Amino acid sequence: MFGKIAKATTLATVIAIGTAGMSTTPAAAGGIGIEFQFGSPGYGPGYGHGPRYGNGPAWGPGWGQGPAWGNRGFCKPRRAVKKARNMGVRKARIVRKNNRKVVVKGWRHGYPAKVVFANRHRCPVIALR
Repeated sequence: MFGKIAKATTLATVIAIGTAGMSTTPAAAGGIGIEFQFGSPGYGPGYGHGPRYGNGPAWGPGWGQGPAWGNRGFCKPRRAVKKARNMGVRKARIVRKNNRKVVVKGWRHGYPAKVVFANRHRCPVIALR
């Protein structure tokens, strides 16, 4: 009888010590920190000049003067044709260009293809048919 009580008490003690040890391990591990640093301190986001870093305009387009990068320029016909060729359109040629869009036609997978680009900087694609 005494042996069963001793075994049960020992088992309960081992379980209690094990759970107490597991609960303190994450708390102790939270205090450990590893830090990697590349380059010199003071160079990186937050240390520059201009609106990108939160301390006012400095100079040039996108810095408080002139149009921002995404709003300036137009779609050059050469760039539209090159972009259409990269999209898989063969024999690409400009068929229409106005102040809103640039239309390029050609052949893709043996069928006629038409790509419509917005007449904006970097020629964003509007439609591919």
